[in-house]
Amino acid sequence: MGLFSKDIKTMDDLFLHTLQDIYYAENQIVKHLPDMIDKATNRELSAGFKKHLDESKVHVTRLEQVFKMLD
Repeated sequence: MGLFSKDIKTMDDLFLHTLQDIYYAENQIVKHLPDMIDKATNRELSAGFKKHLDESKVHVTRLEQVFKMLD
């Protein structure tokens, strides 16, 4: 399929690939939101970013738990 992932041949492969994509996206959010919080000039926007950052950290933790369960 792609250069960086194995071919998706089963629904399990698709499930795992999708979880990996989500995990990558959530980690990118966690990485870049602090910068956005610092640069936001609107208090409500900054508060929204902070809330989203907290939620994304929880998502990353939960995804890591799922990966451990899947081995």
